[in-house]
Amino acid sequence: MALTAIAALEDVPENGNRAFAVGDWSVLVCRSSAGVFAVENRCSHQMAALEGGKVKGPNLFCPLHGVRFDLRSGAPSGNLTKKPIIIFPTTVVDGVVHAELP
Repeated sequence: MALTAIAALEDVPENGNRAFAVGDWSVLVCRSSAGVFAVENRCSHQMAALEGGKVKGPNLFCPLHGVRFDLRSGAPSGNLTKKPIIIFPTTVVDGVVHAELP
């Protein structure tokens, strides 16, 4: 995996998210009181985009059906899917969000 600059932290709203195209990936950067996270911008339930879903603490809610995912592990909660979403280890350096992408 390579550490890749994704976006300026200021481009991602607090308690929100924003998707960025990085190579072949759509990377969703999420900010909350629990930290800054990067995940693939695709729900494992119906492959819908996760951008615009509610971010609360370490959780992201799919805007389509409300499936909750733990941003730390990608694990889903509930009965709609048992498949986790892809997460990318994330760091913020000098106000820039970096993620380890394959």
